[in-house]
Amino acid sequence: MKSKGVFLFAIAVVFLIVNSPILNAQRKVAQASTYITGKVVRGGSNPVRSVWVILFDGDRVKGRSLTGDDGRYYIGNLENKTYTIVVRRQATGGNLASQQVTLPRNRQFDIRVP
Repeated sequence: MKSKGVFLFAIAVVFLIVNSPILNAQRKVAQASTYITGKVVRGGSNPVRSVWVILFDGDRVKGRSLTGDDGRYYIGNLENKTYTIVVRRQATGGNLASQQVTLPRNRQFDIRVP
């Protein structure tokens, strides 16, 4: 009888763990774990450093990244959909470039600026 009670207790614990709010939240994050990365370049392939790459969903900012010395950027924790990606010298300045980008098709997305 004791082993049957222990077995039922173990099944109840597993059920609670599988249906826990924490695991459900982690599953949602995993579903929204799409990213976009790339390089901002000028001319042929000259990297543009220290510019902001900002991703908009409508008028809401979904993510931003400051390019490194190699012109690279990375924005994570995104959903698969179409966004507007802009490049700015300052986070609140005018756009150097602006384009539509669709995830997950464009996870690697290089941006050319004038």
